Amino acid sequence: MLLEGSEQRRSIETFDAPPIRMNFNEDFATEHWQRRISRMGWLSTSMVHDLRNPLGTVVAGAEMLMQLNHAPTHVKRLATNIYRAAGRMRELLADLADASHSSKSAFEICDVRDLINAASEAAFLTAEKQKVQIRNDVPGGVDILLERSRMECVFFNLITNALEAMPHGGQIRIGARIADHCLFIEVEDTGPGIPEAIRDRLFGPFVTLGKDHGLGLGLALSRQTVLDQGGDMWIEPAAGARFVIRLRLKQFQASSFTAPSACPTHVSTKP
Repeated sequence: MLLEGSEQRRSIETFDAPPIRMNFNEDFATEHWQRRISRMGWLSTSMVHDLRNPLGTVVAGAEMLMQLNHAPTHVKRLATNIYRAAGRMRELLADLADASHSSKSAFEICDVRDLINAASEAAFLTAEKQKVQIRNDVPGGVDILLERSRMECVFFNLITNALEAMPHGGQIRIGARIADHCLFIEVEDTGPGIPEAIRDRLFGPFVTLGKDHGLGLGLALSRQTVLDQGGDMWIEPAAGARFVIRLRLKQFQASSFTAPSACPTHVSTKP
């Protein structure tokens, strides 16, 4: 479903607005947070080891609920979400443990819309409870070579961050466009936006805002994941929060898009 009228014009205008410029060198910032995460290697390994057994119990219990013959549909759906969430927890813990070793998972051809749908489905219950609408306006048939599990975690992280910013309702819109042989994916919410005080260090480690739990590693790891795919991620001006992910198109099918020339090395100044 496309935006209409003034809402569509506002979306186009803000999408074309200049990106927010950060105040420090990109290479230095990336190397700095990688060194800090590297120092956490011993802690990460311990976390993976200690959490493996309880996570296994969660997975086993969810599988049993999913296989019950006469369980109500909503119970099976809840069990499926628990199973998927436990799987993502395993992957996230493994990524954290491997961060200091630059370990990567296998690449595969991914339909970007399907990948975003999977991340959205995982957040469906929370969105429904908070009366937040998640709109995936990315067309189907755009196929890119990606590390699927890691990229799904990127979108899940952006969606859950947006949900935390909108406890009383709102909308998350995920759209896309193709330019210069790149796919630009925009994740925008109708929340209060990103405070000026943390914008220039948003993608650094241990940066968090108003959260009772969490280490503030989500956006740092998410951007590193996108960098590992040969792309990048940044923020742009918007009424709420707007994140833009750029991915290079090597293999794709997109009948509704037009793909022009070569992908620029820098679309904007990044953190």
